Amino acid sequence: MHRHTTSAVSSWKRFAAPATTGAVRFAAPATTGAVRFVGLAALGLALFGGCGTQAPDEPVIEDEGIPNVPVPQANGPKLVSLRHGASIYDRPALTGNVIGSLRLGAKVARAETPYSKRGCEGGWFAIRPRGFVCAGVDSSVDLELPVSKAFSEGPALDAALPYRYGRVRDGAAVLYAALPTAEEQALAEDKHKAVADEVGARRLGPSATDVPLDGAFLPTGVPVLERDAAGVGPDGYRTVASWFSFPGPASLPSFLGYGTTLVGGIETRVLKAKSGVAITGSFVVGEGASERRFGIAADGQFVPIDRLNEALGSTFFGIPLRGKNLPVGFALRNPHTYRLKKDTKPERLDEELEHNQALPLTGRFRTIDSTLFYSIDDERWIRHRDLILVQARHKFPEFASGVQKWIDISLANQTLIAWEGRRPVFATLVSTGQDRLGDPNAGAPATLQGTFRVRAKHVTMKLDDAEAKGAFSIADAPWGLEFADGFAITGSYWQKNFGEAENFHNVTLAPVDAHWLWHWATPELPEGWHSTRVAEDTESTMVFVHK
Repeated sequence: MHRHTTSAVSSWKRFAAPATTGAVRFAAPATTGAVRFVGLAALGLALFGGCGTQAPDEPVIEDEGIPNVPVPQANGPKLVSLRHGASIYDRPALTGNVIGSLRLGAKVARAETPYSKRGCEGGWFAIRPRGFVCAGVDSSVDLELPVSKAFSEGPALDAALPYRYGRVRDGAAVLYAALPTAEEQALAEDKHKAVADEVGARRLGPSATDVPLDGAFLPTGVPVLERDAAGVGPDGYRTVASWFSFPGPASLPSFLGYGTTLVGGIETRVLKAKSGVAITGSFVVGEGASERRFGIAADGQFVPIDRLNEALGSTFFGIPLRGKNLPVGFALRNPHTYRLKKDTKPERLDEELEHNQALPLTGRFRTIDSTLFYSIDDERWIRHRDLILVQARHKFPEFASGVQKWIDISLANQTLIAWEGRRPVFATLVSTGQDRLGDPNAGAPATLQGTFRVRAKHVTMKLDDAEAKGAFSIADAPWGLEFADGFAITGSYWQKNFGEAENFHNVTLAPVDAHWLWHWATPELPEGWHSTRVAEDTESTMVFVHK
């Protein structure tokens, strides 16, 4: 999945004023005398020096290996990340292995003093429970910085979606590295006109976050929209406006102002229609006719809320087996059920099942006039052709023994089963590469077949635009489990047709299913980390992808 970094950076564009004026960095009108704030990344360089900015005449620092240092206390001093995806190294050196990352604004327990300052003038700090972070460009020990306050609340790890997601409305949206004035907005969005927020009061239905979960994050029933649910207004209804509103003051926070940047970077970025954005908070800037609500994206950029539609996430979820046996099924095309009686034709019942409805099956089946039926219960039957069937396994991979956790993905069926040894614990529908049985090594949009281990775990991931056929960008796909170079299992807030192959390389699940799978699968994610990588000699959940 690492190829996405280059494409994400290359998509940033420096905003330029008309040719007669030359390039500008959102300069405030001359009559105001406004002064631009320095970006935090530049401020970090000034205060701490660059991380890894070794002078040419300095001697080469030899790698001394991984030092044995005490684990910092959980209630000890903290370090804050200044970049979304700041690297955690296994040793205090840029030549070390990256073992994880921190989200922007994450605070993790650190040692009181740096282990060393070699190659990092701000100092290499040991963090909890392992690893080292360089204070400077990527992190700081100053918890009073705006980025620390803006991201005081982290992702919701106990909910089906870690953030409130939005998708760009028709046209495009401009993301700003610094909060722009009204004049700067008009200049930057001349070719990307913002439309009046005519849909702000539109009432919305349930979100993936409304599906009730038990203590193990397994779904326990249909979604219920509660008054205190995420994105529900004080009137008890969820609207587009309330989805992008957050607890606390709605006005611009005191620690922010026009020109303030939460991260360094190029000034603007244009997102195509339907592109996804994870919103961590929002506030109103400006007054009167220039009043406008802005959201803070997870990477620290600012986006006008009037350019976003809600992305609530599918409320579909699979079948927690809880010791039950296979087979199970999922309904296709809103089929009817039938009653079967001896020596009579099948009687079609009035009941119509929902598309993709999960169906525990008894295991009994009958063939009548060349039509195969499967039993749902003592009264109801369903035709085989109206069903995605997940059969019981009679042959198992060699590694499927004891309590080994493994993920069984069928490309032909578009199904996933989570196993513990030879005991199935969860079954659901997925979406894989479009060319189901094609060879991704030959360029086919297909998912790689084989046996793998989970090699990295992410709260969210930036995906390659190819996963959306290049039509839009997918930022912060939730609940990522990498299993091979360029291949991962993630949740999807932008899809609804699970059971259909729609992707390039990845396997996507509905948010509720992906959330449970992410928590269930190993490795464990250390507290405060955004991702963790698995050492080659470390056991983790197996992934078995097959026809």
